[in-house]
Amino acid sequence: MKTHRDFREIAGQSLLIFMLPAALLVLAGGYHYFSISKTKGEALRSDERLNVALGNKAITQDLTGVVSDVLYLSEHGQLQTLFPRSELAKTENIANEFVKFSRRKGLYDQIRLLDESGAEIVRINYNDGQPTVVPISELQDKSERYYFNAAWELSRGQVYMSPLDLNVERGEIEQPYKAVMRFATPVYDPAGNKRAVILLNYLGNKLLRGFRTSVSNIADHTVLLNSDGFWLSSAEPGREWGFMFGDEQTFSELHPDAWKSIRADGVGQISGAAGLFTFSTITPSSFINDQQQIFGVNIGDKSGQNFFWKIVSHVPPTRIAATATFAEHATPYILSMLILLAGSALLAVVRARHQDTQVEVEFEKRFRETLENVKLLAISMDRQGRINFCNEAFLGFTALSYDQVIGLNWIADFSPHEREPAAQELFHNLEADDAPLQYESEMEFERDRCHIVKWNISLMRDRNHTVTGVTFIGEDVTEARRVEGELRKLSSAVQQSPSIVMIVDKHGDIEYVNPKFTQLTGYTFEEVIGQNPRVLKSGETSSNEYDDLWETISAGREWHGVFQNRKKNGELYWEAASISAIRDGDGAITHYLAVKEDITERKRLEKEVEERNRELVKNQAWAAMGRMATMVAHDLRNPLSSVKMGLQILGKRAPKAATHDQDELKKIALEQVAYMEEILDDLLSFSRPDALKPEWVSIDKLLEKTIIASQRSIEHHHVRLISSYQPGLPMLNADPRKLRQAFTNLIVNAAHATDGVQTGEIGVTARLEIGSEQPFVRIEVADNGRGIDPTQCEKLFEPFFTTKAKGTGLGLAIVRRIIEQHLGTVHLESNENSGSRAVVLLPIGLAAGADLEAKRSSLDDASPSRLKASAT
Repeated sequence: MKTHRDFREIAGQSLLIFMLPAALLVLAGGYHYFSISKTKGEALRSDERLNVALGNKAITQDLTGVVSDVLYLSEHGQLQTLFPRSELAKTENIANEFVKFSRRKGLYDQIRLLDESGAEIVRINYNDGQPTVVPISELQDKSERYYFNAAWELSRGQVYMSPLDLNVERGEIEQPYKAVMRFATPVYDPAGNKRAVILLNYLGNKLLRGFRTSVSNIADHTVLLNSDGFWLSSAEPGREWGFMFGDEQTFSELHPDAWKSIRADGVGQISGAAGLFTFSTITPSSFINDQQQIFGVNIGDKSGQNFFWKIVSHVPPTRIAATATFAEHATPYILSMLILLAGSALLAVVRARHQDTQVEVEFEKRFRETLENVKLLAISMDRQGRINFCNEAFLGFTALSYDQVIGLNWIADFSPHEREPAAQELFHNLEADDAPLQYESEMEFERDRCHIVKWNISLMRDRNHTVTGVTFIGEDVTEARRVEGELRKLSSAVQQSPSIVMIVDKHGDIEYVNPKFTQLTGYTFEEVIGQNPRVLKSGETSSNEYDDLWETISAGREWHGVFQNRKKNGELYWEAASISAIRDGDGAITHYLAVKEDITERKRLEKEVEERNRELVKNQAWAAMGRMATMVAHDLRNPLSSVKMGLQILGKRAPKAATHDQDELKKIALEQVAYMEEILDDLLSFSRPDALKPEWVSIDKLLEKTIIASQRSIEHHHVRLISSYQPGLPMLNADPRKLRQAFTNLIVNAAHATDGVQTGEIGVTARLEIGSEQPFVRIEVADNGRGIDPTQCEKLFEPFFTTKAKGTGLGLAIVRRIIEQHLGTVHLESNENSGSRAVVLLPIGLAAGADLEAKRSSLDDASPSRLKASAT
């Protein structure tokens, strides 16, 4: 602290001495700097204008030469001899002249002569410096090409110039890139008639290389742009020819404000926030040379629009600012500043040192008085750990006298043996940058007393800032560390508990949940902190139960109960909870603690046991009914057969003597006997289910056979049956006899259901459906009858339950037994007055290729709900 205060005083005094001469020096340096900056800025602008002009001149000269060449060739003497008759010898002479011209110039990828119809008369290919004449057989018709049509419309002495782009061969850009421009002009015969077009394919790569060479001084920030702002030449090759590749980025998008002025003006310089832009324009008129006797020029692209090029150099603001750096001229000024600063500091130090001794004495006195009066433990030691001061609090803590403490070594006399290396390292590294400011260690003294003390470390330094000693100011944290250890163990127990632990405040907002909560519910610690436990509420627990819970725990009593809550993913779960209040030292309730156990599995097992018990009772009842049905059917079948036989014999005897009433009575009696036989068949089918005899069955053919077998009942009830089957239904491994029996019952039931309807209809459909686990065939038998009460749909499958005046109530029970034997399901769907539908689901994957009877037997003891689940 003393050293920091002395430094501020010395700095303040030095500053007062330094300020005036430093201000004068800064003013002089600033004027000098801004003068140099202005001069260099003007030089930069001038240099940019000069280099841009050189680039313009280089391009203009190259293109002027090309214009001159095309005009020269159009007036070549050999061409005049070609007309009016194009003889082969004359054509060869012209081709030879063109070859010589191409080799000498080295600028043209192709030289072509096209007649008035657009057909090539002569074509020379440059071939990388080895010009060749293209054979007559390979000459092409160019009458449809834009450059021929544009050139043919020109007058004598006018030149067509195409934009600069990349050469395209067979619809693809030629590799490596070849920049090309086309120059064309009409050719007239000696009589002044327009007879042909001379066309030069100029190699633009030479033009671009010449441009980059001419602006080499500024090439790193100079570009050549076309009329639309696309780069033709750039220090960044990746930007070039963007319009050829569908790249929509242009220079105008990067610098929209500057582009407005650059496009509008021919030559100029713009300076702004984006930097310095220097530009010039190359237009067709730039290529005119008055000495070449060119009467006019027409330059445009395919659409006939004129074009231009822009040469633009862009110097960014950072580069402009760097043209005159302060560092170039700062050395003398900095040296002067340093000399002034050193002199000022020297004067201030001399004055400050005069007071150092007195300040140190006063500081030492006040420091010791402070340590004496502080309630914390305080000791001072030298670099070797010998104690030279301790306060009364320390003496009372150790029960030692002042004389007993002074001169003792802290490491040897107060540190436990196992802690001595750490204490020695501490004293050894007092001056290190990473030396600790706090130190906690065990402390031993007489009577085997051992405590944990947390020390704050303060270094003592001399006038040269060298560490001469250290002061420890600390407090006894033995009890605090013991409590922390207990809390740590308790926290670990809660964190690792297999039960959910939740703590909420008085208002019911969650303050803590352990990892088991996250593992069970899916909510993270951060998601529920500050939330109310109602985020878990499923709606299954009544508000009265919650009111009872809060009334119990608010009164300080412990509440026990069961909740059905909802996880983050929506899944329901059960938990048994014990909730009690947490009180502060005054007995006031501050929080509530809930300890919960996931009992979902236990609930599921209880429910499953309860369901299996119900199924067992039900199966036992069905077994008893089955035995009774077998006995009744067996005892009645023989007497009933005798009655039937007697009625049939009476019907064959004395037919003439029988009256009409007698015939009617015999007919009714036989019908009742047949009805009773049907009842007995149903009883036997229900009481003694046969084993399955599976075979591969086509479900659509089986349904058709069933419909034919049921035709008598269908006609009796005057209903219309409509069937529809999805094509390509898979084969099922099933018992066809039992399935026909089941579907016959469903069709006959549907026919009965249409009684009382004016026009009865039955629909039978079959289709393949893909379930969540396996595919299945869905068969539906629907009618347009009056329907049934939806609450009775499931009861109709119970044995002996029927809503009809006649019948045993076993038909649908037999249907369900057969379908479940095939590991399928059947259920009814109905609304009163709107018909009903029987839906049968027969699995494919489980049944195909499997022993159905073996699988049915393995599930024989299972509940219907399990059977249904396994099928669907």
